[in-house]
Amino acid sequence: MHDRGMIKWQPFDSCFNSKELVINLKQEREKICLPILSEDQLIALEEKVINAYNLKQFINVQYYYEGNIKIIKGKIDFINFLKKEMFLNNVGIYFSQIIKIEELN
Repeated sequence: MHDRGMIKWQPFDSCFNSKELVINLKQEREKICLPILSEDQLIALEEKVINAYNLKQFINVQYYYEGNIKIIKGKIDFINFLKKEMFLNNVGIYFSQIIKIEELN
């Protein structure tokens, strides 16, 4: 009698690969576009960032990253004014990615 070995399990292997594909497709479908903010809104956000940095306040930041809105809380560690980038909890966030900032008391 001839043993098929691993060949008999190949159809089940394709099920696992399709499961990953379905998960990836679902994640891609849920992605959103970067919200467009007016020039006034961008200037107001930059002012809030600078004020929070100078006053060493805790803030709640909503920012856009790879098709998703992320939320992070903490104090601003550093601001790179040339690149318009801030570092919050060792995460670099460009000012253009910021959607909303809330000051926490």
